[in-house]
Amino acid sequence: MNLNAIKIGIIIFLLAAVVVIHHLPIHGFLGKHILHRELFFFPIVMAALWFGLKASLITAVSASIFYAQFFYHNIDSSRISIAVVGLQVTGFNLMALLTGWMVNRQRRQRRERDFLNETFGKYVSKAVRDEILGGRVTLNGELKEVTVLFSDLRDFTRLVETTPPREVVTIINTYFKSMTEAINAHHGLVLQFIGDEIEAVFGAPVALEHHQQWAVDAALEMRTRLSRVNLDLANQGFQPLQHGIGLHTGKVVAANIGSTQRLSYALVGETVNIASRIQELNKDFDSDILISAAVRQGLERCIEMHPLPPVPVKGILEPLNLFSINPTT
Repeated sequence: MNLNAIKIGIIIFLLAAVVVIHHLPIHGFLGKHILHRELFFFPIVMAALWFGLKASLITAVSASIFYAQFFYHNIDSSRISIAVVGLQVTGFNLMALLTGWMVNRQRRQRRERDFLNETFGKYVSKAVRDEILGGRVTLNGELKEVTVLFSDLRDFTRLVETTPPREVVTIINTYFKSMTEAINAHHGLVLQFIGDEIEAVFGAPVALEHHQQWAVDAALEMRTRLSRVNLDLANQGFQPLQHGIGLHTGKVVAANIGSTQRLSYALVGETVNIASRIQELNKDFDSDILISAAVRQGLERCIEMHPLPPVPVKGILEPLNLFSINPTT
């Protein structure tokens, strides 16, 4: 017997017990059924707390029928009137409505909160999610120093043109799932998927110490995970994937941005543009992870990398000093 069946049995038993007590020949104060009618509220409230509005109304209607039926056959106008009985029956149903509505409302809010937690948890780590949902960070706009990560698949357009759509979706979702897990594991936030590109941030909306190190560690894990993804894809008969990752540290404006119909948490500023350009430069240097000097300066431990010649970038006054992380790192 499951728990709900036991609860239903308890409610029925209480309702039956009150009906029996209600019909006992009790004299004096209790004989006026002051206590009897109050006892009917117990099964009504229990039904509401355990099962919600529908069950509480069913119990209230049942209690009303039993209560009214007794006075219909045993009416004594000198002690109680039809109006009093009607008022009491109304009280039963009002109690059921109020309690059941409150319980249903709380359950709906809990389901919505759980759904939000579960959905939000797919995009951020548990720690970041809890900070945001707990109201301990602002989403209305703030200037923050962060590390921005861009990742882009190589030759994916050609793959799309030569692969059935269903298989393309399988491949891209497999890749995104694995890369997102790597980013989340290092306290990053995936901001958006743009075609076959991933944009992520470390240090927003929740401040993160040593965000440069966390971002580089995430990029290294993404490299490792890509090998595993390619192994899985090879077992399914698909060609291996290659990607390029670019990292840059700087100031951004971080906020909920959009229209009244749709908002998204986004970053605005030159730092974002530079990170995207760095990711694209992987093609020129035949590399898979490039970081800026600003990222390198914030690292907490030594990582094998080699410097590249300063690179002029359109829209940026000073050439970028970049470093390529060794493939064996």
